[in-house]
Amino acid sequence: MLVRKIKNVEHRVYDDEKEFRQYCPDVKLTRNWRDGTESSWVTTDDGKVCQVLKRGELRNSQSTGVCNHYVRTAIGSFVCRDGVKMEGELRKNMYSFGSDDTSLYQQKIHRKKPTRREFLFAKYVAQGDGIADAFMKAYPTNNEKYADYQGKILLSTERIKGLIREEVEKVLHEAEITPLYLLEKMKSVVDNGDAQDKDKIQAIKTLMQISGMMETDKRTESVTLFQGFTKDQLNAIQGGNSKKLIEASREVEK
Repeated sequence: MLVRKIKNVEHRVYDDEKEFRQYCPDVKLTRNWRDGTESSWVTTDDGKVCQVLKRGELRNSQSTGVCNHYVRTAIGSFVCRDGVKMEGELRKNMYSFGSDDTSLYQQKIHRKKPTRREFLFAKYVAQGDGIADAFMKAYPTNNEKYADYQGKILLSTERIKGLIREEVEKVLHEAEITPLYLLEKMKSVVDNGDAQDKDKIQAIKTLMQISGMMETDKRTESVTLFQGFTKDQLNAIQGGNSKKLIEASREVEK
C-alpha cells in the first residue's frame, strides 16, 4: 500500500484488488480508470487501486470546442485516452500530465522561457510594487501570504531577474537617467564645497566601488532612485554594473 498526504488528508493506493477488498469489501470498483468519476475507486493499468480525487476537462481548442477529460489521483494526473497508462509509483508532481517527474517548484525554478504572467509580474516589480502586490496583479489570487511566498520564488530565478533588469533599464532610459548622469551627480557631491564631509566620503566610496578600486563586504542599506523598491526587489535586480549605477546610499541622496 502507498499513502499520499494531501492537505493533511491521507489518500491510499492499494497494491492490488485483494488488498483493497480487505479495507473496502463493499465499495464499487471501476475497472477502467478512464471512466472514473470524482470519489470513485478505479483500477490502474498495473493492477493497483486508487480513488479519483478530481475529474475535469482539458480543452484542445476554443474554436472547435473539442476537449479531453482527465482524472487526478494520489498517483498523479492522467488524460482519459486509451493510449495513456496509469501505472508506476507516485509521481513527484501529481498535477502534471507529462512524463517529466519534477515538482511544480522545480519546474518554476528551472524553466527558461518566462510566461505571460511572469512578464507582468516583473513589470509590476520594476515599477516599484511590493512582491505580494505585484504577484496578485499578475496572478488570479487574493492570498497575500501565498503571493509573497510565490513571488519570492520567482524573484530567485534568473529569467525573472533578467526581465526586471530590462524593465528598470527601460524606465531609466525614458527618464533620461544614464550611468554617466548618475556618476556626474555623485561627482558633483564630491566637488560641492558646501556639501557635508560625510556625504563626500560616501560618494567617494561609491565611486571607488564602481570603478573597482575598493572591495568591501560591508553591507549598507541602499535605495534605488525610484521610490518604493524593497530589499527583496533590489536583490532581484542585482547583477552587473547596471544595479550599482541605479542605486545610491541614503547619505548621498540627502
